[in-house]
Amino acid sequence: MESTTIITLLLRAIDRVALQQIFDRDPYESRREALPGSRLLKTLVVFQMIATPFMRGLIRTVDDHSAVARALGGQLKRNTLSNALTHSDLDLMVEAWLLLLRVYHPYLARMGKKFARIAVVDASLIKLSLAAYDWAAYRQQTGAAKLSAVLDWTCAIPQQLVLTTGKVHDLAAAAAFHWVAHWTYIFDRGYFSFDFLTAILEASAHFVIRFKRGISYGVVASLAVPEAPKSVGLTLLSDEHLTFPHWEGVILRLVSYSLPDGKIYRVLTDRFDLSALSVAQLYKERWTIETWWRWIKQMFKIKRPLGESQQALQLQILSAFVTDLLLKAFKQSSGFTTGLYDFVSRCKEASLTPISEMPEDSTLRKALEAILKLFDSNTCYPQPVT
Repeated sequence: MESTTIITLLLRAIDRVALQQIFDRDPYESRREALPGSRLLKTLVVFQMIATPFMRGLIRTVDDHSAVARALGGQLKRNTLSNALTHSDLDLMVEAWLLLLRVYHPYLARMGKKFARIAVVDASLIKLSLAAYDWAAYRQQTGAAKLSAVLDWTCAIPQQLVLTTGKVHDLAAAAAFHWVAHWTYIFDRGYFSFDFLTAILEASAHFVIRFKRGISYGVVASLAVPEAPKSVGLTLLSDEHLTFPHWEGVILRLVSYSLPDGKIYRVLTDRFDLSALSVAQLYKERWTIETWWRWIKQMFKIKRPLGESQQALQLQILSAFVTDLLLKAFKQSSGFTTGLYDFVSRCKEASLTPISEMPEDSTLRKALEAILKLFDSNTCYPQPVT
């Protein structure tokens, strides 16, 4: 444990999953040999954990810390890293992320019912310098990328991701998502489109979406609404079954409710099996993704890409997701008693400090030692996955 740091512990967690077999399918020998995909991912995770925002700082950090260099498989070269960020196969990196997610998902803290199949969909802008990132056209003198995600509500981990320029409409980006049968997806009204909602229903999935003004409909049934408990913070107003003149053969449900500030929400869904209160509460969970966006942007480096290409930004975002996933799994499995923000902040501050040099009574040291024991005993974390 003498040279083990939080960073090397994260890299060890990545090594326990046989990611390189994914990248070995890359048809270009130069990409397989110069900076193999698993090593590139680990390099970007190191970058997420250190203070420097620049590539030269990353390379200097690896040069100055032999334990990190060994965990990465050697020193880094600036040109090799730059080329890898520009030319690595993004689809293979996404596949590697999904494999890590499948392996470490069981060790995440969960909200609500254990087997809830709920996801929240939304997009967020990442402002970029148009002078440096000319592909990110947004407005006349500003640049931005748009990150659209499908967020698993139970553990606040993204299932799917699409990166576009800032100009692309949320609906156009969401067209690339794959809807999974029996899952319920929550949307704001910016995603309201009959064609879009039809695609979700055809996939045998469900939706809860804020209703859009100006849509023609007919009411076929009006149900009585019970008084909601004061503790839920809303007042149910109506529960109606609707038909639409341009959407034949479809009956949907519209639940209306108000918040204490008087603001009224109308929510459309195909879930007739839920109570009106449950539908309203489901839509309130849409704010989960807003909280997650703030968390990712605050805790990890996605606003300032290492490279200037769209590819480089996507790779860096994926590395943020991997780092977030592993730190959440560490926190949940280590017995660390305070909040996730405290755990991640302290891990980043002490990322290069050997665990053996941390104060013996430190709660962080005790948590990290617990992770080491789990790794060594394989009683919790999986053995290397092939």
